[in-house]
Parts: sequence; structure tokens; C-alpha cells
Amino acid sequence: MTLLPPTVEQQRRIDEEIPPHPDIRKKDIQMIREWIAKQPHLPKHMDDSRLEHFLFGCKNSIERCKIILERYFTARTALPEFFAVRDSLAPEIQDCCNAIDYFVLPSLTDEGYRVSVLRLKDKNIDRFSLQTVTRRVLMVMDTRLVEEACLSNIMILDLKGWSAAHFAKLSPTQIIVRKAMLAAQDSMPLRLHRVYFLNAPSFINNVLSIFYPLLKPKLTQKFRIHKGGASELWSHINKDILPNEWGGKAGTFQQLNDAWQKRIEKNRDWFLREEKLSKTNEMIRLPTTSSSLASDIAGIQGSFRQLNID
Repeated sequence: MTLLPPTVEQQRRIDEEIPPHPDIRKKDIQMIREWIAKQPHLPKHMDDSRLEHFLFGCKNSIERCKIILERYFTARTALPEFFAVRDSLAPEIQDCCNAIDYFVLPSLTDEGYRVSVLRLKDKNIDRFSLQTVTRRVLMVMDTRLVEEACLSNIMILDLKGWSAAHFAKLSPTQIIVRKAMLAAQDSMPLRLHRVYFLNAPSFINNVLSIFYPLLKPKLTQKFRIHKGGASELWSHINKDILPNEWGGKAGTFQQLNDAWQKRIEKNRDWFLREEKLSKTNEMIRLPTTSSSLASDIAGIQGSFRQLNID
């Protein structure tokens, strides 16, 4: 299933928020490329199309784009847990695809936003690996960065089938959890409009309260928690673009998940090549170009209260 382009009305709304100026954008891309050329530690292989998608995701801010590009490449060097061995045919990735649904819906919302969905297929806690899920999510995000510019994103987390044991695996007392948050929060030019939690258990507020100190206030303000199922979304998202099981017409969970599994499998060679190319060379980094992401990773220390779920 392909990512469908904006309709005429959706494109109008997108253009209202980020006005298209092809000539200016072309000059901006050239300025970014010149900046990259002056950074000996950064790779130089990214084509203009992907740089344009980065710039668009940064709302055409050159300075913001530079920051995200720096963090994007640094993450791939400093966080091998998520960016090394990005083989879509690896057994752990294949098992993740079989145990967990994760996909991007083909159609945009009326506002021009992309919608991603994550839900359990298998409740077996042993098949839930945050490291593998994060690696897979980042592979899908990279695929999107190659294919399209995106105005903003909506994430739907269906918590049906989640147990206290699943949430315990996500305790922020674990370094891997905090690294995963760094990898996903600030190293991608993909803005977030809203996060919907469906079928939230009674203890969800206890869980989220532990994460709030680690999250930016802007992010937590985007959370919407629903104790019910997909019908809770219908007043917020055009029902037609949702999966069939949620009253929509986008296809079944199985079809959507399989389509994205095949997509990353098809791009296997690209991921393996990018794994080698999209890295910083820390040996030749200039002293004046220290990485904020590297500082954040180095700062992951101290103790946090254990995850208590009533």
C-alpha cells in the first residue's frame, strides 16, 4: 500500500501552514549543502530530495534543519542499539512484525497529517522487545523521509492486551528506554500533532506520570487518553482513512502491517547501505561542533523511582 498524496483540499491546507516557495527552497537546500560541506564529520551522500523533506519537516527553518541533521547523523553513530544491523530480514525484525502491528495509514487526515498505528498482535511478553520495536519504527520513519515531506503526524497507540508486565519493560529506570526516547524524539524532522491512547488500562495515569519528567511539556500536552476503542477517534479523524476493524476503509490490520513489512524488506539493501553511510566520523569532528545529542546521551545517569502499577 502506497502513501497517497494530498488531495487538492489537503494540499491547500498544507500550503497555508508552510507556503511553497520553490525558488527560495532551492536556495535554502544549497545553503544547507554548503553547511554540510564545511562539517568534516558529517556524511555528504544525502540527495536534494531528502534534504528538502528535512527542511519541510523543520518548517523551512534552515537553522532548525541543521540541528536536526546533526542529531540525525549523530544518533546513528552513538546509538547502535537502534541503528546497527538494520536488516529487515533479521529474525528479530521478522518476529517483531509477526507479534506487533505497526504501520502508516495510506491516506492523510483532512488536515494533511500522517497517521501511524501501533498495537499488539501477540500478548506474550517475551515477544515484546523495545529495542527491536524502536529499530523497526525508525526504519519506517527513514522510509518515509525518502518518499515524502510531511506536515505533521498523529500516533495511535492501541493498548488493548497490554499488561503491567509490558509497561514494566518500559520503565524509564532502564537506560535502553531513555535512549529510545532520545532516538525518536529529536533526531527526526517529523513533527507530532497528537498521540491517542486507546483502550487505556486503569493504571495508565500512574505509568505516564513516571515518564512526564523525561518528556517535553509540549509533548505531554498532545496526549489524549481514551478508555474506549476506535470509536473514540471518529470525532477527531475521518473514519474512512482508518483500518477496516476500526470502521474505516484503509484495509485490515493484517494487510496494512504486511504491506509495511514488505516495504522495509524491499528496501533491505538501502538500509544496509545507509547503516554504513549515515554516520558521523567523530575522529575528525571539529571542537566547535559538539553534538547536543551526544551530551544528552552522556547525561543519561542517576536513578529513577521504580515503576509501580496498582
